[in-house]
Amino acid sequence: MKTSLLLAITALIPGVFLMQASGGSAVAVIDFERAVSEAPGGKDAITKLSNFQKEQLTALETKQREADDLENRLRVQASVLTEVRRTELTRDLQATRTTMQTMAEDAQRKLGQMRQELLVPVQQKTQMAVSAYAAEHSLKIVLDASALQDGLVYVHDTADITTEIIRRIASDLQTPRQQDASLRPQQFLNRNWLDFSLKASPSR
Repeated sequence: MKTSLLLAITALIPGVFLMQASGGSAVAVIDFERAVSEAPGGKDAITKLSNFQKEQLTALETKQREADDLENRLRVQASVLTEVRRTELTRDLQATRTTMQTMAEDAQRKLGQMRQELLVPVQQKTQMAVSAYAAEHSLKIVLDASALQDGLVYVHDTADITTEIIRRIASDLQTPRQQDASLRPQQFLNRNWLDFSLKASPSR
């Protein structure tokens, strides 16, 4: 994803130079992840997602230890186990792995739902605020510093609009204003910000 984003930005560079040569202030930079996490509702959404993710990973790790123990007993005690006991342990191991798979799928589905309900609305508000700011200041491109990271060699303080966007979101919540229907989140390069997923493998 990062590589494709860099390629997209590279393709835009000639146009940036052309606009700057004509005297226009065409480019600004935002740390989108910081803007989302510090915007009203963002920190709470990220905390809830992180806590749920940690809880589910802990539960999966507990089940993984149970599976490891059963597998170890089957291996170490192979010579002394009766056929009936070996069958029981094998059945328990399979059941534990199936439970882990179900737990992981349910947790991932719930994470997706929570992300849509809690985080996506904040991301959309941030995108709309950036679109409005860009229209007001005749910006042609807004780069995401949280995606480019080391790809940005130098950014002047006046080009970083992160703090202003956070302020605007908070201000709009206090005094809502009509959004320009032409300013749509789809104007942004598609990618997932602050992605939450379960990294633990549900089976060995």
